[in-house]
Amino acid sequence: MISDADFRNALKEESDFPLTDNIFRHITENSDVHKFMRGEAIIDFGDVNQDIYLIKEGIVRGYMLNEGVETNLYFGMEGTLVTSMHSYSTNSQAIIRIECCSPTTTLHIRKNKFDSLMAESNEFCQWVAGVFTRRCCYAELKDKVMNGDAKWRYEWLERCRPELFENVPLKAIASYLKMTEVHVSRIRKKILQEKKHNH
Repeated sequence: MISDADFRNALKEESDFPLTDNIFRHITENSDVHKFMRGEAIIDFGDVNQDIYLIKEGIVRGYMLNEGVETNLYFGMEGTLVTSMHSYSTNSQAIIRIECCSPTTTLHIRKNKFDSLMAESNEFCQWVAGVFTRRCCYAELKDKVMNGDAKWRYEWLERCRPELFENVPLKAIASYLKMTEVHVSRIRKKILQEKKHNH
C-alpha cells in the first residue's frame, strides 16, 4: 500500500508548478476513493464521464480502437491524472478506454467539484495547467523517441518504466512502441542474448 507521502511525491512530479499543502488538501478533501480490478475500465468507450481520476496506486493504460486494432496512447502510474478529455471538454462519449493493468486505487473528483476548485483557487488552477504543460512536453519527447531505432526505443522504455514490463500485456507495450508483438519479442530475445554474452 502506497503511503500518503509517496503519493504526494508522485503528484509533485506531474506538474511544472509546486504542489503546496493547500493544493494537496484540495485534492484529498474533495475526492473519494475508487478501487478497480486488473482489466477493469476507469472510463470505457462510449461513456459520458467528465470526472477526474488521480492514480494513487497501480498502472493504467489509455488506448483507442481503430477497426478493431488497439493504439496504446499512454501509461499512467502513481500520481497521474487521467480523464477522457473528449468527454470532459464536450460532455460527449469517450473515444478512449482507460484500463487498469493491475489492481488500481484512484482518487475520484467529480467535474463540478474540479471546476469549482479551478475557479476558486488560483494556485490549484496553475498546478492543473502545469500538469498539461508537462504532459505536452512528454508527448513531444515520446514523438522524438519513436523516431529512433526500434531496439533503442525498447531499451528507453525498459530503462524509464521497468514496472510496465511486469504488469502490462506485451501487445500494449508493442502498440505503444509502434511495433508488432513479434518484433518486440525478437528485440527482447536479442537483448537477453547480448547480456548473457557480456557476462
